[in-house]
Amino acid sequence: MEVQGLRVLTEVARTGSYTAAAQALGYTQPAVSYQMRRLQQSVGAPLVVRVGRGLRLTEVGQVLVRHANGIFSALRAADQEVAASVAHGGGLVRMVAFQSSCMTLVPRAVERLAAAHPGVRVTVAQAEPVEARRVVRSGEADVGLLCNWENEELPEGEETMLRLELMTDRRFVVMREDHPLAGRPAVGLAELADSNWVMESFRDRFVAACTHLGFVPRVVATVDDALATQALVASGLGVSLVSELGLHAHLLPGLVCRPLSNWPLRRTYLLMWPDMLQVGAVAAAVRVIRACAEQLMAAAPAIGGAVPGEH
Repeated sequence: MEVQGLRVLTEVARTGSYTAAAQALGYTQPAVSYQMRRLQQSVGAPLVVRVGRGLRLTEVGQVLVRHANGIFSALRAADQEVAASVAHGGGLVRMVAFQSSCMTLVPRAVERLAAAHPGVRVTVAQAEPVEARRVVRSGEADVGLLCNWENEELPEGEETMLRLELMTDRRFVVMREDHPLAGRPAVGLAELADSNWVMESFRDRFVAACTHLGFVPRVVATVDDALATQALVASGLGVSLVSELGLHAHLLPGLVCRPLSNWPLRRTYLLMWPDMLQVGAVAAAVRVIRACAEQLMAAAPAIGGAVPGEH
């Protein structure tokens, strides 16, 4: 089997047609058909079947795509390791990370990495975990910083990848310091049933929890920027839920944050292809990220501040 044929197969699997795969790869449609014929001949079994106007992978095709992703990862690792050797310990690390980690964990890691390994260059793209998982699997990023809830199963697509747990954090209610519940050490979601809410776009779990408690939340603002969320809460528009990791970055004057009761912990982890740890620059970045995560976990008790009246 040739690597180019495997690349064509993975693109056909992603797009569902030879025509779309050709457009994505910059090939002609006959060239894609030719590569697929060669690959199927070398395997000795059909890899795709036509379903309506689209294509679907056979079981053999699915197995081959899973292995193809690992092969591409090994090739990328080899390419970067060679480049790093040529550059005497340097190299490029392409990172993708979710929002609150981009405010706290990632900046700390980038600063420390630059000091300890000045030859290592880093690029960062912000993405939600679903998109981050896709770009790491496809090789568009070397390392992904992802998160999910502690009671969730392993996300689909991570079975063959390397997952390194970093830290857990809590969910906090952010409110003005003059809010009636600001003096509580923790706040339950049901206690905020009559509140206005400033919330992020991805809030399915929050809405489901409110529904389970018997109320529909009044979402008066949808904001995906952490600082904008705090500013709107400070204006009196409503209350919000914010991750503990995001609160390590900044809390506006006049606001307090209190742990949300009976809410699962969020797990933050690194996701990559196992071969990437053989790349010196990536291995260095992983070590630094893990050290920074340990520091943030150690600082966790300070989040939230003192409850009024405490000494």
